[in-house]
Amino acid sequence: MAGTMTNIENNTIRMCWKALRSLSKNIRLGLAVKLTNSVLEEERKEMSDEAYTEEMLNKFFGKWEGNETAEELMGIIKRSS
Repeated sequence: MAGTMTNIENNTIRMCWKALRSLSKNIRLGLAVKLTNSVLEEERKEMSDEAYTEEMLNKFFGKWEGNETAEELMGIIKRSS
């Protein structure tokens, strides 16, 4: 969470939880997904498209750290399945 929460924020969370905790597991999971997506979308909107693309590329592109060729990796995968 970003920063320290105030007492009002903590109380709001407690009140919401009291109202929501009796809902089914599926409904609570659905709400969790919607809440998470809304936070991610807010963070996304704070960046330009170019900055977001650059961040995602830096985060995920080329993360394999090994000396195996693509063919060797395919062989390893085939042997292990």
